[in-house]
Amino acid sequence: MQSSLDKRFDLKNNPGFLKPGFCCIGIVDTCMLECKMCQKWKDDPGTKGISQPTTDQWKIFISQLRDLVDEGFEIDFGGGEALMRPDLLELVSYAKGLGFRNAIASNGYLINDEMAKRIVDSGLDSIVLSLDSLKPEIHDSMRGKKGVTERVFKAIEYLRKYSKDIHIGICTIIMEQSLDGIIDLAEWVNTNRDKMNSILFMAPMQQNNTPCDLEWFKKAEYNFIWPKNSKKVQDVLDELIRRRKLGHWIGDSIPQLEAFKLYFQNPAKFVKNNPCNLDRAVHASSIGDIYLCYRYGVLGNIKNGDDLRQIWNSQVASKVRGEVRQCDDNCHFLLNCFFEGDYPFGVK
Repeated sequence: MQSSLDKRFDLKNNPGFLKPGFCCIGIVDTCMLECKMCQKWKDDPGTKGISQPTTDQWKIFISQLRDLVDEGFEIDFGGGEALMRPDLLELVSYAKGLGFRNAIASNGYLINDEMAKRIVDSGLDSIVLSLDSLKPEIHDSMRGKKGVTERVFKAIEYLRKYSKDIHIGICTIIMEQSLDGIIDLAEWVNTNRDKMNSILFMAPMQQNNTPCDLEWFKKAEYNFIWPKNSKKVQDVLDELIRRRKLGHWIGDSIPQLEAFKLYFQNPAKFVKNNPCNLDRAVHASSIGDIYLCYRYGVLGNIKNGDDLRQIWNSQVASKVRGEVRQCDDNCHFLLNCFFEGDYPFGVK
């Protein structure tokens, strides 16, 4: 029998109902690599020693999300290295059975032949593998472990062996170390369409698990990833835009690449005139905390039995939405993960 709460959320199809537009589950906060542009592999005092939700608790959260969104809504599973969570693919299969699309972001290190088959059998729709350079001396160095580049290449082969349909994407950070090889990567993906489906470029951001600093790119401990030749960055982005217009398999939209151009000119200046869209985002952390945006406080916790449907429509969430819409920071999610807009989209 359907509960009164479930009946209430049949209203999701009404025009006035605000539906989530994005969901990212940070399923783990650990990683076997020691990437220089990320500190997820270091102990996070905010999560260290705190238990994670059980498989069943995650399933309840996913089913509650289904009451808020339409069929085909995508859940993005990330980390850390998401594949380090033993029940991840069980959760993917569960979500798939409820009508979700599912994507995993991975460094590819754990994907051998057996893991590739398990991934395909789970019904996963998309997997995006990190690869910053075709040169192992660059990618391995930035990822802190030898052999990572070769494992990415092998992961692509294993995954394609078991499925011609799963979306295999490459994710590349445009940073000082990778800049000279960005166009080569774009060309490599575009000429190997039988193996890969897209390449997604991302702008460098302040490292995870570090205090928020709007001028991080000027600080010695962080700015080694920031491209030093600004003209070269602009030229590379112009070439990516040219290729994108020609139909090359580049996952970023042209408006997003245009926004990157402005961001690299001044990372501290908000690159969109329209408000931040994370007011429609659902984030859940590895320890079960639920957020709209990580910068605006915890709204509940999965382990406590807090109901996402009630949280989404609460007065507290409404207050956070108002604050998010006023935010003028070019954060990771705004530029890299949940970018929305058509060009021209009001860039300054």
